[in-house]
Amino acid sequence: MKPLLWALSCILGLAACNKENKAEKVDYVLFSGKVSNTLENKINVFRNSDSFKKVISINEDGTFSDTLKIESKGSYTFTIGRERSSLYLDHGDQLELTIDTKQFDESIKYTGTAADANNYLAERALIAERLFAGGPEGYKKLFMNEVDEFKKLISQNEQAKNDAIKKYKNLDPEFVATQTKDNRYEYLSMLNNYPSTHSHYAKKEDYKAPEGFLDELKDFNIDNAEDYEKSSAYRRLSSDVFYRISEEKATKDSISMDKAMMENLAQIKSKNIRNAFMKNMAYQVSPRNDNAAELYDMLMAASDDEEFKSELTNKFEKIKVLVKGNVSPVFNDYENYKGGTTSLSDLKGKYVYIDVWATWCGPCKAEIPHLKKIEKQYHSKNIEFVSISIDKKPQHDAWRTMVKEKELGGIQLFADNDWGSQFVVDYGIRGIPRFILIDPEGKIVSASAPRPSDPKLVEVFNELSI
Repeated sequence: MKPLLWALSCILGLAACNKENKAEKVDYVLFSGKVSNTLENKINVFRNSDSFKKVISINEDGTFSDTLKIESKGSYTFTIGRERSSLYLDHGDQLELTIDTKQFDESIKYTGTAADANNYLAERALIAERLFAGGPEGYKKLFMNEVDEFKKLISQNEQAKNDAIKKYKNLDPEFVATQTKDNRYEYLSMLNNYPSTHSHYAKKEDYKAPEGFLDELKDFNIDNAEDYEKSSAYRRLSSDVFYRISEEKATKDSISMDKAMMENLAQIKSKNIRNAFMKNMAYQVSPRNDNAAELYDMLMAASDDEEFKSELTNKFEKIKVLVKGNVSPVFNDYENYKGGTTSLSDLKGKYVYIDVWATWCGPCKAEIPHLKKIEKQYHSKNIEFVSISIDKKPQHDAWRTMVKEKELGGIQLFADNDWGSQFVVDYGIRGIPRFILIDPEGKIVSASAPRPSDPKLVEVFNELSI
């Protein structure tokens, strides 16, 4: 008997047994199917909210079958390689999936007792995808629209998802209610984010949406513990709204953003939501934030989660050496493209603007034209522009070739141990490009300075009278 047929016969047999023994509680899902055109050998099924995770093996012929012992019904995620999609699972479900990885989202098809809910989720994903046709460029295009057209498009998208629900007849009423609510939350999330995102893409620095544009969010409750637990769409929206109203409060009360968030946080009654918001705020305890020490103290005073406080303290101990005014970590004897080696101490007496980059890094290369322009503008000033490549040693020749072909200026250096270079480790660099500004005495001005493409960089230089 073929593996897939064998799996289905087992499923049917188990289902029959379950019907005969109703007293026994079923706490699992039977998940099987076939994956076409894949080099992957596993499917990952998981849910972040309760740490559920299951790895299912894919046989050589593409078939798979396994039992998922889930804690509770609701939304889950499955991945095959880098692709992902949503699942809705409930105890006792028997779900079969067929998918062709060459047309991942478009080919998803479910059969079995949970087919309608999951086929709706697959269709819903395609509807959402159409709104952002073209990926990041599609997202940009959507938010570049003026108010009326933007609102029309996202309203039509919400309606299309709600209309799709009506096509499926075997849906749990609770599932329908949850999905309809999630569609609303996603609409409101895009509405909430429009003013800042439109301002960014349309390059309108002081853009403000028309009066009444956000009225639909006026009574939105960011402290709904039940929805926060069940809905990822609600979690994203409540976090976004919390950030927006904190920005508004900071401006209105002339206080720091960190303080505004802490004051708004004090109004949150749900412990889970409050703790989640604090974890998000903890990302700002970083060298990028000149008020990191103050924020650290406020979070420590507000939290009663000892594990969180311990992790935050460990993080703060690592980054507090990188605050403005402290002596900078150094690099020694890095290979200089023009010959010999260069150390940070060789540049003492001048400001030093450091670009940590690599030849394979797209965003790094996108900054090159802007960096060359800034270098030219400040060529005769008291500042050195240093680019440190963290390419691995096998890419050494590629580095030299790119420096030559792109006519890169400034001081071009090659780090001694790529990501493991002590300078990179000391600055806690985990993503590039990263820009650092050091003063003539070797002290930190900014451990995470503005990029060359950011107009704020020139503002910083002007403030320093460079």
